[in-house]
Parts: sequence; structure tokens; C-alpha cells
Amino acid sequence: MACLVSWSCRGFRCKVCHIKDLIYEVHPVCIALQETYLKPADIAKVKRYSLVRKDNENESGRASGGVALLVSQDAPSYVITLHTNLQALAVRVMLSNLVTVCTLYLLPSTNVNDRDLDRQ
Repeated sequence: MACLVSWSCRGFRCKVCHIKDLIYEVHPVCIALQETYLKPADIAKVKRYSLVRKDNENESGRASGGVALLVSQDAPSYVITLHTNLQALAVRVMLSNLVTVCTLYLLPSTNVNDRDLDRQ
């Protein structure tokens, strides 16, 4: 049975050891991460997993929010291009069926209209 995990990690780099422990224990096909706090120049890797990410910097250049999807290289998958300004990513992963996995991060103060959520 395939395992999917979602976690608001509050910092990818400071939690990478926990992410690796999680992978060792449950062998998830996909991990959806929110609040990654990565900047575009940051290098982030996990063995045997492909990393798709959408970083976010605030006006002062500090990393804030951000989302990522870690997908096992053993599972056939491809990225779905989303046409949105939201901090969101999606991939299609072949499990026993083709499954779409999406991760989304919204600041608590964010007002989102239905059009933003409906757009792909």
C-alpha cells in the first residue's frame, strides 16, 4: 500500500534529518511539505527522491512560506504546471492508479478567492 505524507515542516534545512527518518520508517511515495523556508539559491536534496519546489521570499529577501513535493524515484511521476500565484505545486504519481498530489500553503492572513483555487 502506497503512503503519502503531508507536513508543515517549518524549515526544510533544519528538518532534513527528520524527513530522512520519516522516509526510512514509512517509505512514502510522496511527501508534501509546506513552510519550507527555502530561497531559490538554496540547495536541497534527499537521496532516491526527486524534489519539486516553489520558494517564496518576502520583500526584504527573507525566505517565507514555500512548498515542496518529494517524490520517490521508484514511482513514475510528472509535474503538473499550475497557473497560479498561490504557493502551490502538483504532481501526478502512478500508484495502483494515477494519483494527483497537490500541496498548498496559505498564510493565515491570506484572502483567497474561488478563482485562484479553481485555476490550474
